[in-house]
Amino acid sequence: MRSYPGVLREAWEPQRRWLTEEGEFQPDLGCFVVRSPHGVALIDAGVGPGPVPYLGDARGTLKESFAELGLAFDDVTAVIFTHLHFDHVGWASTSDASGIMRPSFPKARYYVGETEWAFWDRGPKNVMAHHVDAFARIVRPVAEAGLLSVVPDESSPIEGFVYRCFPGNTPGHQGVLATSGGHRCLFCADICHCPVQVSEPSWSHRSDVDAAVGKATRRAVFSEFADTGTLLAFGHFPRGADLGHVSRRDGGFSWHPLGSD
Repeated sequence: MRSYPGVLREAWEPQRRWLTEEGEFQPDLGCFVVRSPHGVALIDAGVGPGPVPYLGDARGTLKESFAELGLAFDDVTAVIFTHLHFDHVGWASTSDASGIMRPSFPKARYYVGETEWAFWDRGPKNVMAHHVDAFARIVRPVAEAGLLSVVPDESSPIEGFVYRCFPGNTPGHQGVLATSGGHRCLFCADICHCPVQVSEPSWSHRSDVDAAVGKATRRAVFSEFADTGTLLAFGHFPRGADLGHVSRRDGGFSWHPLGSD
């Protein structure tokens, strides 16, 4: 299977519930909005309005999702990037009537960790071209508008949210731990692309720039947060299975989508 090189198709048989009817892996491309007393935070910025040639001219539906929540882009006060892959920055800026790219959330401050910013700012050569293009076309206009803050790794970009270094998918890839009223939610970004990676943390998605580091990150995250009551959020998991808990089972880990117990 192309998305998980080195994993035999037969190994997917016990995990077919996470595949399409045709037996293919199809990730979601979601992001998360969090309302708090301090404002409205967006964790990553999705795939963008499109059409996105790399994804068969797919179009994002973030505006429609916002409308369903009674929100508008002007309500967003913070955009917190976990990393700068194209499908996590897509709505960060959009084209105006004259074709100029401008920040989509003009009242928001955008945040990114310093290791992640440095990786893309220097023009990496070992990544796919569509990621490099998205950084130049979508992220740089935010910086040029003076709305982007590059913050230390594992710092708190805004009150109630703390970055956690989870390298592997990119060198500066970070999760975001949100805490409120004694409750915690960990936005895990791309440490996993499919729920099967919770029980099979050795399976690496092809987008990981360092597969070995990614495997170690998954095991460390699950070891720390399993059976703690912390809610975990994954933007690439299927809708309805993107929020849940990790538990220890049979010497490994198991994924429990919210409401499945």
